[in-house]
Amino acid sequence: MTAQPMHPARRRGFAGRVAERLERGWPWRVVRWMALGEAQQTWYLRRLLRLLDVDLVVDVGANRGQFAHLLRTRVGYRGALISVEPIPDAAATLRRKAAADRDWGVVEAALLAQPGPVQLHVTRSNELSSLLAPSNERTDSLLLHNQVERRIEAEGRTLDDLLDTHELARGKRSIYLKLDVQGAELEVLRGGGNSLPRVTALQAEFSVIPLYVGVPAYHDQLREIERLGYQLSFVPAHNYTQFPDMIDFDAHFVRRSLLEERGYLLRPRAGVPSEVGR
Repeated sequence: MTAQPMHPARRRGFAGRVAERLERGWPWRVVRWMALGEAQQTWYLRRLLRLLDVDLVVDVGANRGQFAHLLRTRVGYRGALISVEPIPDAAATLRRKAAADRDWGVVEAALLAQPGPVQLHVTRSNELSSLLAPSNERTDSLLLHNQVERRIEAEGRTLDDLLDTHELARGKRSIYLKLDVQGAELEVLRGGGNSLPRVTALQAEFSVIPLYVGVPAYHDQLREIERLGYQLSFVPAHNYTQFPDMIDFDAHFVRRSLLEERGYLLRPRAGVPSEVGR
């Protein structure tokens, strides 16, 4: 019987503990309260992408490149990056920003469970645009922002197709998947059945208060991602601009088998059923 690896925290000697303390730096820092979540996410991604030797980030729902800017300027990630965005003017902005970066590709499409044309609801604040129709049934706090201004037809592709054909994805073994697709996160994952073994970590945005017609409940989405083999790893601070209601939140996941291989999780003992997904 092969012994389980010891948790990395238990393997650290004195030098390792000192190095970690120095890496963390001075524990006190000035952060604008409403930027706390972004500061925490930056810290987490800087460590995680290095830990997992991530060689490709796929930014699905890239909008105008906000996440790409965070990666390049604050996280310090310099590897391959594919931004996926179906709105033509937003995709054009991305292409201008990526023009001088040979490791940054832009794909003008929506990722789906099945390929084919799809109708997109483009809202007044286009970062709220979605394949799903906006709903103000449970909250009207976004009424000025989520009004549909036009409907456009977009190309629909699958994650499998994207990673099989894009030159920046060729040979990549540790992929980080960022999903900000306004209620269609599970659609993207269902189109990546062959690719998910290469996706070592992912993040997704979940609505606590339904913002779209037919959007799955956040706890159902969490359960489905866990069923696909991922372990919840990090939930950064929430931006309380809508206090006291929590409209949405980001959640980060790491492939469970990878955590077990590295000793961060113990493998279930033979004959003992796992609680995940129940």
